[in-house]
Amino acid sequence: MATRTLLDSGALPAPDAEALSSHVQAAALQSGGGPAPGSAAPDEQQYEISVDDGGGQVTQRYTDTTLPEGVRQLVEWVDSRPERSFSLER
Repeated sequence: MATRTLLDSGALPAPDAEALSSHVQAAALQSGGGPAPGSAAPDEQQYEISVDDGGGQVTQRYTDTTLPEGVRQLVEWVDSRPERSFSLER
């Protein structure tokens, strides 16, 4: 089972949209992510983080052990927003 959380910066007040942008920049997704496939722990949670800034989409994959602190903070911030949409997928 997988969950999907989406947050559109257009749905946020201007200060919160700026905070989202800061979190995305701090996550440094363009610098590459750790390898998710073949995780040493088969029950380890896997993350696929995608950011679309209008100029293109960047997607990185991580596991609990390879998730950088900046990306973890981005995930936590997005998860805390009431404007986010959440769905379960199979």
